[in-house]
Amino acid sequence: MKVEMIVKNTPVVITDESPFFIMLRDLFYSGDWEKLKKDFKEENFLFHIRNLEFLEKNVVILDENFYEPIIWSELVSFMSKNSITPEKFEHATVDGLYDLAVEYADKSLIGDAKNILEFAIKADKNYAPAYEFLGSLLIENGDIERAVKYLERAIEIDPWLVQGYSTLGEVYYNLGKYNLAVKYWEKEIEYAPNDLFTYFMLADAYTRMKDYQSAIEILNRLLEFDKNNIIAMYELAQLYREIGKEAEARTVEEEILDSEPIDANGIEIWAKIQMKYGRYQEIVRVVEPMLKTKYNAVDLKTLLIVPYMKLGEIEKARKLFEEVKRNDFWYAYSKKEIFDQFLTEREKELCGIL
Repeated sequence: MKVEMIVKNTPVVITDESPFFIMLRDLFYSGDWEKLKKDFKEENFLFHIRNLEFLEKNVVILDENFYEPIIWSELVSFMSKNSITPEKFEHATVDGLYDLAVEYADKSLIGDAKNILEFAIKADKNYAPAYEFLGSLLIENGDIERAVKYLERAIEIDPWLVQGYSTLGEVYYNLGKYNLAVKYWEKEIEYAPNDLFTYFMLADAYTRMKDYQSAIEILNRLLEFDKNNIIAMYELAQLYREIGKEAEARTVEEEILDSEPIDANGIEIWAKIQMKYGRYQEIVRVVEPMLKTKYNAVDLKTLLIVPYMKLGEIEKARKLFEEVKRNDFWYAYSKKEIFDQFLTEREKELCGIL
């Protein structure tokens, strides 16, 4: 296709290749014609670019409406036909390619996403996010050896790329190489000390290595950032108990007893500790108001069954259990451990649990 027109007494030619030059400008040069011309100096390229530049200046803004959607295979075909290689993009940035790879991955077009990232890496050998993302995609495909190489390269280029450490930690954790998982997760929290989830993973890895003291230290570091983290306190108590420090374990449990959960995170653990020390009225005091804003919260209703039974409100406990079982049988069954631990056989019978 070829269209010839006269604009302000100037001949302008548009071909079926013209949209690709707009696409290249946007993908690699943030919409800047001048930067595009630095890499596309050949006359056959400048012919298209100058026509488009003149058209945009005098007629219409040339944006994504002229080429979307970007079909990677079509763009590759265009570049191959015109001998455009990744090395040609000397003055380009590959942020646009990275975003395009994300779009393809979100659509489960993983093969194209990987190809885009590989092109980005060839165009800019120091673009760390592309290495990290490609490594993550390779993990999903089970290509662990190659994935690790790309992830290692990502953090070599950009030591602040926290996601790279996180993913490497996950890789080695899943391989059972906990010492290496710890190495990368420790580095991650060095750069991102507020990433609370990583502290838990570190504690778990140390525990699997039987390095209980390091696990304890990690959880204490977590509690420096989030002193009311009930889950961290509970795991810390368990670790103290594991190494025979019962007094320390009880001290941490007493901290849980004195805490008051402000959201659903850790509420079950908090309630179980309250049950352990017979503080059933406290559970009712805290959980009942939560139900006013979360009326159908099955997890909260389940936590009230034991306290109601222990406080002699048998009918309330029975009705709650029936409701929970009716709405979510498998959830009710999954809480059998709590009922077995804190209710007698007679109490379970009266509640309808047996």
